[in-house]
Amino acid sequence: MPFTTFHLIAGTSAKSVSPHYFSFSTFALTNVIIDSEVLYYLFMTGIPSHKFFHTFFGVTFIGIFVGMFCKPICEFGLRVWNKTLRMEKFSWFRTEITIQKFAAWSGALIGAYSQLILDSIMHRDMSPFFPFSDYNSLHKVISVGTLHDLCTGLFVLGILIFVFRKLVIRV
Repeated sequence: MPFTTFHLIAGTSAKSVSPHYFSFSTFALTNVIIDSEVLYYLFMTGIPSHKFFHTFFGVTFIGIFVGMFCKPICEFGLRVWNKTLRMEKFSWFRTEITIQKFAAWSGALIGAYSQLILDSIMHRDMSPFFPFSDYNSLHKVISVGTLHDLCTGLFVLGILIFVFRKLVIRV
């Protein structure tokens, strides 16, 4: 995946379905932190490598870290987001600043494990079960094109649900 783009657009569907129980901010931050490892190896070696942060141990560590410590960072980001969208025509995109604990944890953990699953399907250099196995049993269980289509479809579904909730349910 090109640095979390498809991960993030797929996450919009989870936020749209359950806005009070899922933090898109912690979801996004978790994905960015996990993929920072790939960026590090790309700059250091010229090869984008999926190492520790792309294992069950690694994503669990990052998910717990974000769930425990990064809620204030994400809430700060939401305050900045709302201040930049003060114009009336963008009021639909204003968001609640306070992130509930459950929402922070669900966003972080869903972000961590969805990152691992999606990247395991796409990248052959991953060893999601390390140190127990170097084998990546998820690699290419579906084609990369299908994976991108799935993520894009989840994004479209998320947008449709978001619009439905705003126009019909008025949430």
